[in-house]
Amino acid sequence: MRDPFNRFALRYLAAVVCGLALLLLHGTAQSGLPAAFVPQCPSPWELSKLAFWPLLAAWVLTGRLGRERRPLLRDLPAAVLTPLAMTAACWGLAAAGGNGAASLGVWAALLAAGTAFCPDGRKHPGLWAALALLLAGLYMLLTFTPPGWGPFINPLG
Repeated sequence: MRDPFNRFALRYLAAVVCGLALLLLHGTAQSGLPAAFVPQCPSPWELSKLAFWPLLAAWVLTGRLGRERRPLLRDLPAAVLTPLAMTAACWGLAAAGGNGAASLGVWAALLAAGTAFCPDGRKHPGLWAALALLLAGLYMLLTFTPPGWGPFINPLG
């Protein structure tokens, strides 16, 4: 795909659709491996799953479009930085008394910013790969054993 805007638009659309699908599966995956992919509660950490897994899925869906294949390493910074920004923004929003609708707005804006402006992962590919694997492992672990502080607390009680 020649036009970078077309590539961005397709990657963003794929990430949004995948994120909304995960959000719709919220009530169905309460245990086992699928629970690590779906937000279990509206805590900032759990909501950040809506940025991590959909960005990786968007690469799978759009990485082969066009003449040249886009390597996953180029998109790993977005998959690492966007969920961390999402956690921080939703934690701040919850502290300020924000609600779930505002969190969805933050999610859409950060997903667009991460897709469009994150650095290219070809610089320091080992670092980005290690950080993405660490984040995936933390999502797996902390889904089932969340700490009782900070961005891991369910604001609904």
